[in-house]
Amino acid sequence: MSQDYDVDVIQMSDFRLPGGTTSSIAEEVRAQSAAGLSTAVVHVAGAVTNYPLGWSAHIRRILDLPGVRLCTPHTRLRAKVLVIRHPTVLLSTRISLERLEADHIIIVANHAAIDAAGTQHYDMAATDAKARAAFGKAPIWSPIGPVVRGTMLEQTQEIPLRDTDWFNIFDFPEAFEQRTGFVEDRPVIGRHSRPQRGKWPDTSEDILAAYPNSPEYAVRILGGAQIAQRLIGHVPESWEVIPFGGEDPTKFLRRIDFWVYMHHPDLKEAFGRAAMESLAAGCVAIMPPYMEELFGDAALYAEPRDVQALVDEYRAEKEKFLAQSRRAQDFAHSFSPQMHVDRLAELGAVPTHGTDVDPAPRNDRSADTTHRAVGPTLLVTVGPQSEKTQLALAGGSNNDDLIWVSVGDDTQTVPDQNVSLFVSSARRLNMDDEAWNDYFVARLDNLLAGLRPDRVIYSGVLPPQALEDCLAGAPVEKVWMQQPIDNPEVGEKAIKSALNFHTVIDTDAPVNEFLQGENH
Repeated sequence: MSQDYDVDVIQMSDFRLPGGTTSSIAEEVRAQSAAGLSTAVVHVAGAVTNYPLGWSAHIRRILDLPGVRLCTPHTRLRAKVLVIRHPTVLLSTRISLERLEADHIIIVANHAAIDAAGTQHYDMAATDAKARAAFGKAPIWSPIGPVVRGTMLEQTQEIPLRDTDWFNIFDFPEAFEQRTGFVEDRPVIGRHSRPQRGKWPDTSEDILAAYPNSPEYAVRILGGAQIAQRLIGHVPESWEVIPFGGEDPTKFLRRIDFWVYMHHPDLKEAFGRAAMESLAAGCVAIMPPYMEELFGDAALYAEPRDVQALVDEYRAEKEKFLAQSRRAQDFAHSFSPQMHVDRLAELGAVPTHGTDVDPAPRNDRSADTTHRAVGPTLLVTVGPQSEKTQLALAGGSNNDDLIWVSVGDDTQTVPDQNVSLFVSSARRLNMDDEAWNDYFVARLDNLLAGLRPDRVIYSGVLPPQALEDCLAGAPVEKVWMQQPIDNPEVGEKAIKSALNFHTVIDTDAPVNEFLQGENH
């Protein structure tokens, strides 16, 4: 077998996941880029979510980093290390992985195999067997922390685990300076998490014990409080509730003294990314006792009923509070990007210019664009196109890798001579919208299966629902060349539709590069 490599590292997962999974991938890709390692990011749709979501913003922000390529499972790739996050993604995906090769296959187990209620969240034996069949070698199972390791050993002791845990890494902003005092003249308790049932205690009594409805405390919640409201019957007057994504966590954490995280008794946190963020911010964190195995003396531990006493104790002694705050920050900063570069080097992925991590830009849109699609591009146009787009389409016709599908939205539509496939609109076929959507989905499904494009470009005003449904979870780069929108109501819908695309460009942007193969 040739020892030539296409990239150093392949990062593979379901990029629709909005939380810690994709955030952790993004941090690792930044570290790889900063160290001079080349990376292919590969999306595979699994059964981890059933919602027609676009890719996580965490992933979209790293695609322009130096040395990063966006590929699909259909791209033939050989790497030194393949990192797969979320065992369920590998086990449940129906996409063939036969074109991906790597010297080492890492399965990062980023959540508990079995929860406190005994519910199994993924089958290690079945996943291990699928990895061996797909890649021809045994994977290296890598829990992200001791809690996950314990649940994996509880499920089976027949599958070897990596000696050391694959801890998440964190490149914290400089905005997190050491604290010098309290935020307000009363204790400020806060928390930030996704709005899920498991992230909250299961009784109103425990919720109010940890997050009191009292003028003596300020309580700030980032991530919504629907679960708590359902259990309590109302949102307590003393709470400030901010929806999920409504405030930058960095700014939010600077507005609280005590980060209190009490959750459902059946939940076992794998690592606690939100917890690590709170420690880096210098909050005094209070967590369930089992998390001491993860965070040691960097945090405090209590049951919900004991939270207020701990808050009062540390509020009463400023120096004690500040000492705990410094311990928290020291702990968090030990999980640096260099840790990730070092473990990749142990697996043979050694940076060409050494192993030290240089600071990488968080979102450098001017960085190189080697991530762009390398296979066919499927272009779907619907309705009238601006003059600039028409000129770009004429130039793009010279690109042999461009497959142009035009949807005729008028009974008098005559297909452009460069169109590869003309699809009649509902009006032209005299169909109702539901029947035409089914027809269009069937046509697109056949095209995606036959062409295996790496990029799909939609050019039009609002994307047809059939197009969004068809592309949901598809392992392709999705680009929307947005035609002029005059109707304000349509504009509001366009904002929601844009979330389902990786790139949205307007008619004033240089669209030629997407159509003429300049990034291929």
